[in-house]
Amino acid sequence: MDHANMGWWEADMKSEVYYCSEFIAKLLELGDDGMISFTDFNKRVLKENLRHSHTTLFEKVQMTDDAVYLLSTSKGTVWVRSKVCYYETDESGNTKVYGISEVEDHADNASIYKALQDSERILNNIYNNIPIGIELYDKDGYMIDLNRKDMEMFYISAKEDIIGINLFDNPLFPEEMKWKLKNHEEVDFTFRYDFSKLNGYYINHCNKGTIDLTTKATALYDDEEILTNYLLINVDKTENTVAYNKIQKFKSFFDLVGDYAKVGYAHFDALSRDGYALKSWYKNVGEREGTPLPEIIGVHAHFHPEDRAVILSFLDKVVRGTASKLCRDVRILREDEHYTWTRINVLVRNYRPEDNIIEMLCINYDITELKETERMLINAKERAEESDRLKSAFLANMSHEIRTPLNAIVGFSSLLQETNDPEEKRQYINIVEENNKLLLQLISDILDLSKIESGTFEMCPVKVDARQLCTDLVNSLRIKTEENVELCLSPYLPELYFTSDKNRLHQVLMNFVTNAIKFTSEGSITVGYEIEGNDVKFYVKDTGMGIAPQKQKDIFKRFVKLNNFIPGTGLGLSICQSIAAQLGGELGVESEPGKGSCFWFIHPLI
Repeated sequence: MDHANMGWWEADMKSEVYYCSEFIAKLLELGDDGMISFTDFNKRVLKENLRHSHTTLFEKVQMTDDAVYLLSTSKGTVWVRSKVCYYETDESGNTKVYGISEVEDHADNASIYKALQDSERILNNIYNNIPIGIELYDKDGYMIDLNRKDMEMFYISAKEDIIGINLFDNPLFPEEMKWKLKNHEEVDFTFRYDFSKLNGYYINHCNKGTIDLTTKATALYDDEEILTNYLLINVDKTENTVAYNKIQKFKSFFDLVGDYAKVGYAHFDALSRDGYALKSWYKNVGEREGTPLPEIIGVHAHFHPEDRAVILSFLDKVVRGTASKLCRDVRILREDEHYTWTRINVLVRNYRPEDNIIEMLCINYDITELKETERMLINAKERAEESDRLKSAFLANMSHEIRTPLNAIVGFSSLLQETNDPEEKRQYINIVEENNKLLLQLISDILDLSKIESGTFEMCPVKVDARQLCTDLVNSLRIKTEENVELCLSPYLPELYFTSDKNRLHQVLMNFVTNAIKFTSEGSITVGYEIEGNDVKFYVKDTGMGIAPQKQKDIFKRFVKLNNFIPGTGLGLSICQSIAAQLGGELGVESEPGKGSCFWFIHPLI
């Protein structure tokens, strides 16, 4: 058992304690006694999202015969499959449950087991509630089970009253039917079932009356074509209309479930391509309901070409007997020309090519939302990684940018104490003041960046006079220009009033002009604007050194400086770009080395 990754356990229902074999005890890191309480064990059980679950495996001695769950162990999180073997109750009424547990090597196996359990529960529910009678006999014709409808139909109070009777002893079944069944032929017939002629064949609480019964009987075989059972399906034709309505209601409910869960089902033959499918199946493959399956199977007109090639190859392998199942996520082209995602599961149910029969089942479901969630998670991960990288780069640049002016301030402040020359003192004071301004500007830019990234960057829209804005800007910055540089306003500016955040707009234009002043040693700097349809385009033209084409795309990035010998933080244009986005506009640059630059900002007027 250890080599098979298996172990045994004993559950004492009175003391609510498990006693485990050495394999399980090691897995759970238990003591030498291999003992663990129900409560402590249940704390180890996890849900599929790896959160702890409070699932109680035992509830008044009720447990599924086979359960699959995630378990937190010394080896990490593993899938475990547990199976109850038998119960034992002593003279004092204390019950003990004995079972085995197996560690699954792959989560896929556990998922398959779990899916099978769910399917078994669904089928069992259908078996017990379907509005037709079902009887199951062993290979010798002795009854081993029947469903509720069958008990109701034949007035049977308890299964014990009928289990064990022989099919071939039924006095009401035609002899021809019995003969055909014994020769392994399918039987389908309608007859009048007269309760008064049972002659004690089984115990029921109705000794008279008749029902018009339709019965279908067939033999069942295992994978080696050996007879294992006989199956009988009974329909009371006297209640045919009621039964039909119930079936229709059940079908509608099943369709509703399929539509709600986006799960579809189809059953078809791989050779003739004919079969049956639910409405939701058609929808999941992009086809109209009721379209003949031969026009879909093997054609797959709405599948992405890559996925269609895979499906066609699989169907070819099925016919040749080299493949029996396929699970794949495929892209489906919709009427609006966009793709959605569908997961298809196809398997061969009955492979008899010698009889021209290759029955196949297909279950599909729409996973577009799942794929979208997956895409969003990947994008979020990439953004988080990029954000982490940018923060590291930001901190590194900040350390350098802050240290540079601080070193100058501290250094020249110390020199002020050591010199008595008035001219030197004046030079040192000028240097300290210049670096103070640089440090203050850096801190101001950092605060703006922080507000932008945290979403607290507020906009205060007011009525703006474009001509007055540019005039005030030129007048305030003219004193900062060199003697050989003329800062002027573009002539013939049209009158323009619009709504915007005046301070932020001024900040963008002032940054453009300040940069132009830094990189223009002679010539002119012109500030202006022009109306272009529903937008206004502000611009600042200069005759400075210009910007190389390969560097123009990088100047709006953080801490990018074209000349490290010219004062500046390298954050101004990055902040301007963020402000432009907040105002619903865009900015850019046109430049030629040696001939100057033109920075522009387009602002919507509507």
